[in-house]
Amino acid sequence: MTLDFIKQLHRDPLEKAWNARPAKVPKDPMPRRRQNVLDCIDGALAQLKSGEANPSRGSYQTRDHCNGVRVQLKYGRRALRIDGRDHWFVEDAVTFFRSARAAVESGELDSAINGALKSRSKAKGKRSLPALKSKPPEPERVDTHTVMPDAEATAPARPAAKPGRYAQKHEKLLAAGILTAPAL
Repeated sequence: MTLDFIKQLHRDPLEKAWNARPAKVPKDPMPRRRQNVLDCIDGALAQLKSGEANPSRGSYQTRDHCNGVRVQLKYGRRALRIDGRDHWFVEDAVTFFRSARAAVESGELDSAINGALKSRSKAKGKRSLPALKSKPPEPERVDTHTVMPDAEATAPARPAAKPGRYAQKHEKLLAAGILTAPAL
């Protein structure tokens, strides 16, 4: 046969190695999470540099009558809790954010970042349903057929039922003189 060279040169171990997929090594999520916090810090530093006083959903707030600044470190929109606090009052926000940036880069705040993610997942599972509106109590109904005739006087009188649309139209036509015979 002319195709014998294929059989001689083909190697099964090479085919197995070629088709084998390397085992997926799980990536460490912390560098990406740290970068998220660093992006928030960089955004706050840029806002401070541009002179914004109170950016919407920002990482800091100022007040006219106070020399200090209220600052937060955030992972996305969630504030990081460090030593039981999620905000601090400082005199120089730029120094605070630069120091925080160095701490995040060195990995000192990894537990706070993971804590922000855990608190999100806990709250997601325990979302409460909206409270049901309470119904007003129904008025007491008196069955006049089974109660003695004297009891009818004590039962609240109900107003007469309003006639339906057909009856209302019929009354108008009778009053206008258009109809003379009673409707069936």
